[in-house]
Amino acid sequence: MIPERSILLLSLLAVLILGLSQRSFAESQEEKFKRQHVDSGNKGNSGKKYCDMMMPRRGMTKGRCKPVNTFVHESYQKIQDICHEANTPCANPNMHNCHKSKNPLSITECRLLGGSKPGKCRYRKKTAKKQVTVACGGNPLKPIHLDPPK
Repeated sequence: MIPERSILLLSLLAVLILGLSQRSFAESQEEKFKRQHVDSGNKGNSGKKYCDMMMPRRGMTKGRCKPVNTFVHESYQKIQDICHEANTPCANPNMHNCHKSKNPLSITECRLLGGSKPGKCRYRKKTAKKQVTVACGGNPLKPIHLDPPK
């Protein structure tokens, strides 16, 4: 028979291991930013279906269709460098420490088409060169949020 104290210690150990394993699978704000907004290997010119292909590939159509998303077609380093530009107000009042790019960057905006349903999300693609605003966090500063370009 196993002593009651041993059962308690094993239970605590199991809870600790479960908690640590779940935490290691959690996506950081920086990783989420990269997944949702960085596509440096492409200029968004891969045809009309770019958004229909990229949105599910990047996990933004699971359970619901994300209404709007912007991909930035620059190196991650170039996007991260924006964190060292002068502060600017964030469009989202819950975000802080926003910075605007000095120069326009190559972007693709994906906007959900009416009548789309989860599993059949369809998007309109619009490419442009625009200045972008990112919220930055951490030390060193890393992009964690992209304001919708104006």
